[in-house]
Amino acid sequence: MRNIMPIPARAPSSGLLRLNSRQSRRLFTACVATLVTGVVLLGLSTFVRWKETRAVQTDTGVVLTQASTQLVRALQSRRGTLTLLRDTLDRATTLTTDEQKALARSAVAHTRHLLGIGLVRAGEAADWWAQPQLTTSKELDSIGRAVAHRTRLSNVWRVPSTFTVSPNSDRPLLVMLEPLRAKVHQSSALIGVFDLKLLLADFFELTLQQPYPVQITEGDRIFYQSSQWQPAAKGRRLTLLQQPVRLDMAQWTMSMQPGTTQTGQAISSFRMLLMGFSVLVGLALIGLIWLLAMRTWILQRAVARRTAALRRTTGRLRQLAITDELTGLYNRRFFLERWQWEYDRAKRYDRPLGCLMIDVNQFKKINDMIGHHMGDLVLKQVAAELKIHLRQSDILARFGGDEFIVALPETSYAQAATVADKLRTIAIEGPWMKEAAGLGPIRLSVGLGQIRADASAQDIIQKADTELYETRRMARRGAVPAETR
Repeated sequence: MRNIMPIPARAPSSGLLRLNSRQSRRLFTACVATLVTGVVLLGLSTFVRWKETRAVQTDTGVVLTQASTQLVRALQSRRGTLTLLRDTLDRATTLTTDEQKALARSAVAHTRHLLGIGLVRAGEAADWWAQPQLTTSKELDSIGRAVAHRTRLSNVWRVPSTFTVSPNSDRPLLVMLEPLRAKVHQSSALIGVFDLKLLLADFFELTLQQPYPVQITEGDRIFYQSSQWQPAAKGRRLTLLQQPVRLDMAQWTMSMQPGTTQTGQAISSFRMLLMGFSVLVGLALIGLIWLLAMRTWILQRAVARRTAALRRTTGRLRQLAITDELTGLYNRRFFLERWQWEYDRAKRYDRPLGCLMIDVNQFKKINDMIGHHMGDLVLKQVAAELKIHLRQSDILARFGGDEFIVALPETSYAQAATVADKLRTIAIEGPWMKEAAGLGPIRLSVGLGQIRADASAQDIIQKADTELYETRRMARRGAVPAETR
């Protein structure tokens, strides 16, 4: 019975399934136009969003550069207090210690974020004229060691120097060193200690008019981080711009993230627009898929049928390529390829392997006396009889003419000889015995070859063939009966 595919029932209320060819083409054209329009608008909105994002990054980069420059100027202005006090001490070399301390306390009182001022000589501990307030003795010792370390270095005290000290992780301090030039103060310098965290907080609050998240770091230490700073989350990559800030020995990194501006709000609007365009493109795609569904289904069915037929044909051709047409056994080419594989396996794993060459006795006489059609019948019956007497794992093939060949895997010489003797005793009776007088049952001559260390795969077949002809020759002479050899 033919396999007829059922036709899906039409929905009576669906008018789309009853479209004619002209209506289908028009709908197809409309869907394609909608798709192209949606793609163009989607690309345009994506391009605009990319440009807006680049604009945000550019604006942030400009703000970052300006902020870093202004920060360096702000730090240099803080140094102005120490410079003014240095010039005063260089000109008035006769001031007493009390007067010098009074000047230092006045400078601290009138300078924001300045915690203390002192005098230090190269390699010695600092003499605080105005001791830093809100600092513990441990913090003072840490500041003194840092200053002493830098003034021991050659020529460090001769030029202005700025560096950071973090005796407390929550309160980084900025230390400025200003050398004195008068001879009476030779190898001496003024030191000023500033509260760095408060200094940076006031600077960014007054400088950045818009809420740009900013962070100041030195290596792994964070000196300042604004409240709007967004930490990196797992699986999320933040846009981050960086700018180096250098002042003498202080080398920091200013990092800034794009802030919430009108540009960012415009990007959010474009995102909503993108969603609308995505819905439009999705509807167009659904229409195209529906129009192409039936045609695609028909093509798939045709391809599936032809693929199945091709597979059947390929299987049939492969079977014909390895099978003897008359007997249904393997042909010579397949046997030689399989024999080489069995030989290599037996040599590799040191396993026994035997080979039997079989010839049909009186076959030429049958062809001459009765005809080739009877010879073909003989070959078919011999093939059927050999299948009965051999194992399923044995490889039986027609080698050519009336010769058959058998590969015996995992078979020792004694076992192969037993198989050969069993095949020699076979007597096949058939209609040829009635067609011609003097023709008896068909008997087989068998030659045996066995795998040896010095023999190749072809040598084993040649050995079996040589023994086969020797057996037939001796059988014709009557020295060794063919049925017992």
